[in-house]
Amino acid sequence: MPIQPLWQALDGQTIGIWVAAILTLVILSAAFGEHRLSRLGFALLIGATVGYTAALTWQAVLWPRLLLIVHDPLGHWTLAIWFLLGLLLLTRGVSSASWLSNLSLAYLVGVGAALAIGGAVLGTAVPQALAVVAERHQATPGAWPAVANALLVSLGTVGVLLRFTYTGRKGKRLVARLWGGLVEAWGRIGSAFITVALGALFATAIVSLVTLLSSRLQFLLFDWLRLAMR
Repeated sequence: MPIQPLWQALDGQTIGIWVAAILTLVILSAAFGEHRLSRLGFALLIGATVGYTAALTWQAVLWPRLLLIVHDPLGHWTLAIWFLLGLLLLTRGVSSASWLSNLSLAYLVGVGAALAIGGAVLGTAVPQALAVVAERHQATPGAWPAVANALLVSLGTVGVLLRFTYTGRKGKRLVARLWGGLVEAWGRIGSAFITVALGALFATAIVSLVTLLSSRLQFLLFDWLRLAMR
């Protein structure tokens, strides 16, 4: 069978495989030490990610809402406030006007903290406590593991919240001292839960990275090398 010249066999899919293989090898070469090609590969990766995210954000989020403001400014005037806060964030890169971004940052931190605390209390602690009460009233010999699990989650959730409590620990009255001791002891339990959670997240990240590495090696072995050996 005659061998087809490489320049005649090139198509969009073939070019894509070769580009992906070369970039994969460049990125993997960073494991043996940082060099110019690896930095170029990381720059291309980060640039493509940022560009894709920016384009998707503009097309799916910003542009549709901007059209709503233009077509019906009175009905969607609140969107103009969010656009203004977003524009103020851009002043963070200008030293003389960076203080203007403090308003947007304060709003982001405040909303984020409120959502985190509200989600932890109303979304986890209270439902788990109610689940403990419900399981306790309907307890059967086989239901105790579920009750213990609900108690454990409630204990950990409240402990984590108390771990970040920095008031009410240095009172001189008996009630204040008892409360401070309870907060400190329960907060230590919360610290243990935080450590376990961070360990689980780290393990999950490692497993994800190993899975990604395995997929890229399979791509090099079964897609690129098979194409290169033709």
